[in-house]
Amino acid sequence: MVMTKAFLLPLAAAFCCSLVAQTSAPNVVFQGKCETGLPRFEDWVKTQLPKSGPYVVSQSRRQELLNQYPKLKLAMSMTEVEGYLGKPDFAWGTPIARLATSPEPTDKRCNIQTAYIVKKNDENMTDMEDIAIYLFYSREGKLYWVSPQNLPSLKQMGSPAGGK
Repeated sequence: MVMTKAFLLPLAAAFCCSLVAQTSAPNVVFQGKCETGLPRFEDWVKTQLPKSGPYVVSQSRRQELLNQYPKLKLAMSMTEVEGYLGKPDFAWGTPIARLATSPEPTDKRCNIQTAYIVKKNDENMTDMEDIAIYLFYSREGKLYWVSPQNLPSLKQMGSPAGGK
């Protein structure tokens, strides 16, 4: 009986450990710097967000964004989009995720997200009360998702899954 327990205990421990290893999420890293040529959010906030109130674009700028938005098409380049909407307020790049154990990728291109802010109350980047248009570009530089926030007359285009 003791011999059976001595055999079964390590077997059970090995089985449990293998199940844990199979269900554990792999370590994923985002490594690298993605230059966009535009201000990052942190820099934009320091220069554009007033200390005593919200940032609000002029009515004419708001109307220009609303009028030009329907001209946007998925797969446009950032340059093409800027031809309609002008320069974004800020941008940030995200390197492609990879397993921590995999080699550094040779392709250094990044997914790029840009923002056109209509109204922003504070320095919280994810404030759900912001009024803005967020655009997402793939590593190939093509627009795959456009997400207006608190602009009910504008409809979302594409999908967050489009950038792969």
